[in-house]
Amino acid sequence: ATGTEALPPRWGRVRARAWAGASRAMWHSMSGSDDHGPLPPHSRKDKRLGSWPRRPSFLRQPLWQSSSRKSFLLGPQTHRLPFRVMWGITVATAFSMAIINFITIIAIEYSVRWKFWMMDRAIRGSGVVPGIIMLTVISMFYSLIGVCLIMFVAPSCGGSGLPENKCYLNGSNLPGFYTKRTLRVRVATTILANAAGFPVGREGPTVVIGSNVAYLISQYMAQPYVSEWINVSQEGVSRSALLVDEERFEHATRIACAVGGACGMAMIFNAPFGGILYMFEEINAFAWPLELTFRVFVSTMFCALVSYGMLNACGTDIEEFVIFAFVQQNKNWHWTDIPWFILTAAMLGAITSLHTRGMLAFASIRQNMATKLKRFQPGAKIVETLLYCAVCALASAIVSLSATCVEEGGSGLQYVLFNCEDGHYNPIASLLVNTSHSSVKLLFSGNNGGEIGFAASVLAFVTYYVLNVGLTGLPVPGGAFTATMLLGGLFGRAVGSVARAWGLSTTVSGVYAVVGSAAMLCGFKQMTLAVVLIVVECVNDLTLAPVVMLSVSVSMAVNWNINKRGHDEEQIERKDLPFLEGEAPPTLDNLLAISCCDHLPAEAMLPPQAPEPKVRKALDIAGKGTMFFPIVDPETHVCMGIIKRSYLEDACTAQSGKALKRDLSRAFAADPFAVQDHANLSTVSTIMKNAANTMPLYRLMDPTPFIVLEDMPAPRLYYLFAKAGERFAIVVSRECKFRGIITRLGLIRTARHGPI
Repeated sequence: ATGTEALPPRWGRVRARAWAGASRAMWHSMSGSDDHGPLPPHSRKDKRLGSWPRRPSFLRQPLWQSSSRKSFLLGPQTHRLPFRVMWGITVATAFSMAIINFITIIAIEYSVRWKFWMMDRAIRGSGVVPGIIMLTVISMFYSLIGVCLIMFVAPSCGGSGLPENKCYLNGSNLPGFYTKRTLRVRVATTILANAAGFPVGREGPTVVIGSNVAYLISQYMAQPYVSEWINVSQEGVSRSALLVDEERFEHATRIACAVGGACGMAMIFNAPFGGILYMFEEINAFAWPLELTFRVFVSTMFCALVSYGMLNACGTDIEEFVIFAFVQQNKNWHWTDIPWFILTAAMLGAITSLHTRGMLAFASIRQNMATKLKRFQPGAKIVETLLYCAVCALASAIVSLSATCVEEGGSGLQYVLFNCEDGHYNPIASLLVNTSHSSVKLLFSGNNGGEIGFAASVLAFVTYYVLNVGLTGLPVPGGAFTATMLLGGLFGRAVGSVARAWGLSTTVSGVYAVVGSAAMLCGFKQMTLAVVLIVVECVNDLTLAPVVMLSVSVSMAVNWNINKRGHDEEQIERKDLPFLEGEAPPTLDNLLAISCCDHLPAEAMLPPQAPEPKVRKALDIAGKGTMFFPIVDPETHVCMGIIKRSYLEDACTAQSGKALKRDLSRAFAADPFAVQDHANLSTVSTIMKNAANTMPLYRLMDPTPFIVLEDMPAPRLYYLFAKAGERFAIVVSRECKFRGIITRLGLIRTARHGPI
């Protein structure tokens, strides 16, 4: 195909008008021929278009026949990978996550059992105080290993990772976040953090682990299908380049990462449907690809089956590692409980808001302290983490001493004896010294309605609340998902105990714990459907669905009047991570497209063919923050395409005859706006050096970018990035002259902080 009839749909009338103003002399010199191809089909009806100049010969190549450049025609929301490849990624991700989850729960289980065995041995032999010291020392030992791995090997693993994971699924690139190193460290430190007794769960890191596994598998299986050697030969010079279509690759990896995240959430609570809805709300419905629904459905089902099989093979069963028990329990509720459920949900809606604000305040305080003590890092952070681990262990143990020993119930759950005799257990120690996962299971039980009473629930709630809020900002990999469920369950159980004591309710306190957990969790995450389904699957009782939905509705109504965003969204804002909301913010209402353009020095505008020194100068002057360079006709000032920084860097490296070595970051970049491209994804593999050192940039550019007028309202172009998934757009004047580039990161800056 030659001529303008081969223009892709995205070229559009604006692009055609732009070419109308270009210099014919330049095109003649490049093509060496006067043949510009036939007229466009529609020009037969419109004689005014008969004088259009044709596309230059170097742009007549039918780009959509090149598999590595299909995104020029298809757009960013399509991968077009073979059927077997995507399903291979899906199954491999599900199977890998089942194995990793199995290893994680076994490691946590036996690490905690050994810690309790050593504590019990010290208590039996020397008394309670040596037992508490033993508990503290072992917890600090686990914590020391974990924090050293984070600070010296993978700093990005310090935290749940959910805000960063949410940003990647939203369409932003986070270089160095999904690597083999971060995967290994995150798995190991998640085990150590839970074994150490920090007030955290493992759901956040497990979701990120699932996305990390899926990303690595996709990189191995999908990259060969989005790569192709491109002929960039000139007369008398044989040259070639390996091009990776990163837009198609990224779309495929985001689908895979969503599958991995859903598997992670499903494995934590044995809630396949809850995992599906969690990722649906995490990604946002407007960015949910149609094919993802069935892939997530199959992957979560596959994970559940593999987990059951592995647990049965090792002589145990799934009930040891999920929240609900398989035995039938009395969880009936009555209409007289409805006012108490509403009261519990309303109070927890306000408490959740305070909980979120407290966590953010502690994070800011620790960030300021880290800045002041920068010269003592990372030692200061390691010492602070160890001291806080000791505080958690000592506080939990000391508070547990005030509890009265209770005879073990008939539910067969994991109790902590602590200072009690055989056949009895310490209710507060079972809630605080134990892992949060086991504590929630104990709260949800319907067979010990009066065993964990009002005093124990309130004391455990206050202690865990303070410890959980104070943990924020420390390099500890853990999620607050289970922690907020535990807090809500404690508060709900306390309300249930009061109602039973006053004779106003006959429902077991475990039902109130379920209602409280759902109310607290939905306010923290600001999710509804996923929370309801996960909690209902946790208790294995669909009859509780109506009251759980009621509590979620009331809690969300109260929470939205206090907090505009959930905890993860607040963390994204605080860390200044690249994220686009589904709707344009009010800050863009009075802005035009030209106000959203990135700062671009004149040296960054390159001609179609440029000498190597000019390209290197453009890279140096523009700086690392400039990720896209316009290819501009120097005579007509018409933008002919866009080329990525990574393409230019690799081309210059190959031009000099050096082997390509990409900088593999050991940690997630401190400033996500400073780097955009994946550090481990090479784009231009080899370009053979020629005598003139002239680089044919037009062979590597994207010749069909989206184009917007400079006076277009900013909210209208916002959806091009937020919903269509574009990473950049060209801004032109009414005369089709190049005015600037709007990038995704630049638009995020403008939406948050106003025009630069």
